[in-house]
Amino acid sequence: MPSSVTAAAIENVANNTASVTANEPFHSLSYYIAKNEVALYPKWNVYDTLFGSIKWTPNMGSTLNGTTPTPSPVQNITFMPNLLSSFPAKDQYTVGERYEEAQLGMHRFESNRFRFLENFEAFWRDHLSYAQSDIVRQIQCANNHFIRTLMYYQTPDAYLVGKGLSSQVTHKDANHRKRAYSQGDIRKITNVTGAGGGDDDKTDVVTDGSAGQTLSKSGGKLWREDVGSAGTGTAKVGVLTLKEIFKAMLVLQEDIQAPTFDRIYNAPKQSEMPKGKYVLICSTEAWSSLLWDDSLRSATSGNSDTRTTTLAPANMNLLQDGFAGDLFGKITAKFDPYPLRFAKNGDFIAPQSVVNDKTVPNSNYTKIDTSSATIGSYEVAFLVGADAFKTIQVGPPPKEFASKNMNAKKFYDMKWNGEVHLTDQFLVPTSGTARTGSVTSDATASDLNVYGDYLKFISQVVFGGIPGDARYCLPLIFERRRTS
Repeated sequence: MPSSVTAAAIENVANNTASVTANEPFHSLSYYIAKNEVALYPKWNVYDTLFGSIKWTPNMGSTLNGTTPTPSPVQNITFMPNLLSSFPAKDQYTVGERYEEAQLGMHRFESNRFRFLENFEAFWRDHLSYAQSDIVRQIQCANNHFIRTLMYYQTPDAYLVGKGLSSQVTHKDANHRKRAYSQGDIRKITNVTGAGGGDDDKTDVVTDGSAGQTLSKSGGKLWREDVGSAGTGTAKVGVLTLKEIFKAMLVLQEDIQAPTFDRIYNAPKQSEMPKGKYVLICSTEAWSSLLWDDSLRSATSGNSDTRTTTLAPANMNLLQDGFAGDLFGKITAKFDPYPLRFAKNGDFIAPQSVVNDKTVPNSNYTKIDTSSATIGSYEVAFLVGADAFKTIQVGPPPKEFASKNMNAKKFYDMKWNGEVHLTDQFLVPTSGTARTGSVTSDATASDLNVYGDYLKFISQVVFGGIPGDARYCLPLIFERRRTS
């Protein structure tokens, strides 16, 4: 999973923040920018509504610390107190505490530069509006992918559809098993490309100290190759069905005892959909395939044309605030527009590509062919309970932004993580004549944008997250399918 962070980007990290130009037209333009951002964030916000509850400000430091109280265990399966005529027995309970620490990360997002046109309305409509919408979308997608990266790599186990928990399945060898990465391990694999890079890293993951428990075999490339080996391995996953979702829910509810959700975060409206339920985050493709599930309508014995209901139909027609449908009264679904998909050899597949200057869906991402080592025929969904993670909130603007009493002073006093600015403070290329002694030659260099001919959007975002209890998040690995 290569990162978009490059050495050049790291070298350019600085503490100064560019501001919006003081020209009067841009003051009114800032209002349009923020209003556009309010409309766009709910569209792309998937994971942040579940976990993004920490508001970050610059004076909070660079380390995210979290303490989680752990209740005393229930260890008696039967109970009988002493008689009143004797001394009563006594149980004494100790509440524990678990400590988590994570280093915060920062990333910068910029649009390409734009030449300012005298016709301001056309400039906004044809150039700035679309570019601003796009950078907001990329920021939220990056936040989604950051949270999902934690959910995939920091969880200690995974549910292999058709097989069971990875910890209870016979893998290729004893070292193949889903394990929890540290965030240091995650940064190691996501910022490295080429041979031996990515999550095919052969470094031992810190578990019980046994040699051979590498990152690659603990949820990385070799582990995914084992579960997506097109029928050649004992850990080969099957297609996602209602019955498998129910079995995974029982693991979360009974074996892990994960709490259900009672609220969501960072949404314009508080949806009632997830209250008292777990949330299944999956693709629209996986959700749609459930409509034709054999558990809903199965053939009777001896007559394949006669169908009989074996499972009461799930309510899959509800849609509210980004949540879709209700399964068994225990699970509500939420859609990921770019789910994790990988090929039979374990390689992750990118969702989009550029063809003839057009951004189009990557055909290797959309097609299904379990025999191919380049087509993403396998997918990762997540069944999640409350408090699995806590993450730093990235947008949207504070609710005061929508107030009817908004004015310029209030507007410019408001700051939020992921705020997008329009700036003219950057270098632009320039060509001219360079003189060295008596020799004259053409030269190309850079100059300050002092004439204000160009503009660009910039945003600086802080990302961070820590597990509350990562066991409450259960990745579901399955083979993709579509209705034929």
